[in-house]
Amino acid sequence: MKAYRILPGVLFLLLLLQSCSENEDPIETDLNAVAFSADAHVRTSTLPQNILDYITENYPGLTIVKAEKEDNENFEIKLSDGTELIFNSQGEFLGIDNDENEFGDEDIDPANLPQNILDFISNKYPGVTIEGAELENNGNYEVELENDVELIFDGDGNFLGQAQDENEDDQGEDEEDIDPSELPQIILDYIAENYPDNTIIEAEMEEEGYEVTLNNGVELKFDEQGNFLSEEDGNGDDDNDENEDD
Repeated sequence: MKAYRILPGVLFLLLLLQSCSENEDPIETDLNAVAFSADAHVRTSTLPQNILDYITENYPGLTIVKAEKEDNENFEIKLSDGTELIFNSQGEFLGIDNDENEFGDEDIDPANLPQNILDFISNKYPGVTIEGAELENNGNYEVELENDVELIFDGDGNFLGQAQDENEDDQGEDEEDIDPSELPQIILDYIAENYPDNTIIEAEMEEEGYEVTLNNGVELKFDEQGNFLSEEDGNGDDDNDENEDD
């Protein structure tokens, strides 16, 4: 009989605790947390030479605007016309990544993302549109917002952090891919004179000048006026003519 008299009090206490718990602010999410994405940025100059040769032969006039190595060891190369090419770890061509051929990462309609991901973005980034979404090889979701923020969620839709790859230091925030024809004439003349048998496979404008990668993997740097600064091959060997004494 005594137990029955205590029970209403216990129920009241449990309801009170539940009410307090519901009214408490949820644990604050660290939106600046870093989660390594499935795909890692790769410098064009370090790509296998057979990839550079394939693009030079089959896509003349186009340049590389993005190169990534996926978690399944495949290379994904995006060209200046939007074409995405897939190569295996040995640099052998596998195919074009499109609606007919999918090589691991799957582009998905943002509307088909798990509801908890959509709710998270709506709550934490109000008014910001989802620009693209992918289901990665490792089962994670990678979501790109219109403000260039990329978010990583696990397969259950739990937030892991903002996307960042191990090689992101190789990517300058101020880098901008440009058409080789937009390079200063002094740079084009230098390349024509010193590398007559090579073509430009990537050109970027940086805060301190220009970076040009040739189809043999050589990376050239020039200042804002187009003056040659340095050369680096795909193995990382430097040749700074400007500051070296014989």
